[in-house]
Amino acid sequence: MDRDIKTLGIVVRTMNIKERDKLLTLFSPSLGLISIVSYGARKSIKIAKAPLYTEGTFSLEKGRSGWTMKEIDVLSTHDILHEDLDRQQAALLFSDLIITSKSAEPELYILYSEALDALEYEDFEKVTVEFVLHFLSHEGLSGDYISCPVCSRTYQEDEVLGFSSTEGVAVCHDCDTMNGALLLPPNARAYLRRSLELGFKDSLSLVVSAEQEHRIFRYMLRTLPYTFPGRLRSLEYGIWRI
Repeated sequence: MDRDIKTLGIVVRTMNIKERDKLLTLFSPSLGLISIVSYGARKSIKIAKAPLYTEGTFSLEKGRSGWTMKEIDVLSTHDILHEDLDRQQAALLFSDLIITSKSAEPELYILYSEALDALEYEDFEKVTVEFVLHFLSHEGLSGDYISCPVCSRTYQEDEVLGFSSTEGVAVCHDCDTMNGALLLPPNARAYLRRSLELGFKDSLSLVVSAEQEHRIFRYMLRTLPYTFPGRLRSLEYGIWRI
């Protein structure tokens, strides 16, 4: 690999190291998740250009101890995400899912980038539902909301779904292992199914009531610890109470 490269990327995590340096975790569609050091960054214009959630083209140099950042051509700093606690919490969850899963395919980069952009102008609950839904689908961790993942029976149109804590997915009533503790009504199931059909960006145009949107948001967050195999500290220690 060349010692000097340029790559598109988003800063998904930052950490202070030593007195003035920063360790950045960069999500790149070509390199995946990589750690880069910005020396003297805490008092440098470079770090001012690359705070958390910054997207841009990064100029990197490969040294003995790894990658260092030389320059960045900024596309977006997503400043609004730092000004609102709920939007910030949503972005933290998205980053947590990416980092914890170690999934860094180009398709997930597009999803992550589009989700950060959407958080700047869309309702944070809607964006969270759609990101989590499409992330889990990409990772093969969710059903299709058409048939039961356990017994393969096609759902009835008006069927209320239960949940399997062992499989981590919505299931039919007969396969429910949680005694109705996590129910998914027919209209919410139809919304999630349609969202998967449309894809992330187009699903943001779906219209439901604020009450319905909040219920689906709570459902996705309550089921996520069962569905996702890794520990999500952004949910454990975040501001949302679900």
